[in-house]
Amino acid sequence: MNPQINLTQPFVPTSQTPCHNSGWKAQFACPQGRLGWVVGHVMAIKNAPMIRFGVEMLDVQPEDQVLEIGFGHGRGIQLLAQYAKRGFVAGIDISDVMVRQAARRNHEKIRSGYIELSQASVSAIPYEYARFNKVLAVNNYQFWPNAEPNLVEIQRVLDDNGLLVLCLRLKAPQTMLQMVPGYSMDEVEEIAGLVRWVGFRDVQIVRRRAGDETLCILAKR
Repeated sequence: MNPQINLTQPFVPTSQTPCHNSGWKAQFACPQGRLGWVVGHVMAIKNAPMIRFGVEMLDVQPEDQVLEIGFGHGRGIQLLAQYAKRGFVAGIDISDVMVRQAARRNHEKIRSGYIELSQASVSAIPYEYARFNKVLAVNNYQFWPNAEPNLVEIQRVLDDNGLLVLCLRLKAPQTMLQMVPGYSMDEVEEIAGLVRWVGFRDVQIVRRRAGDETLCILAKR
């Protein structure tokens, strides 16, 4: 279910990790093939300000144990590792194309053991209870298979007082270039309410212009 990157051997993607949708829009949920490789680079540019915002909100310290959900192209992983210099950074993504792309970007620290990447879903995070003290998810909540149990699964791998940062893109006026839908503030409040419902505490919403209009939901386990 969760093959990890071993840079000395070919990466074998799992057939159990869901990438079921078809069409070009589905490439943003689970990039596949040559088009998916291109989409990964597009998202690296488009999401860069949002990723920096999310990492800032996570306030990563040198010895932190950090998980990124849906790491995509791997720039967030790279940035997290720059701050968690004596800690550990892990990432999960359902796309084997993104695992490969992120592994190329972060190959040195993967070899040294500071970074670990797995092909896996937020519905079944391949780590033990309380493994991390911080979890980041940037612009992929809309693709989660089932938000409530997925949030519970994140709770499982967070230690006591661990921090979740969930970053979302706000809904913008419809244009032909808007490929990824955003959320209204009412929808964001509903998401924050669900985060509280599953048991997170100290839930707050921080809004900022980060490329597009963006916000992050911060919550403590």
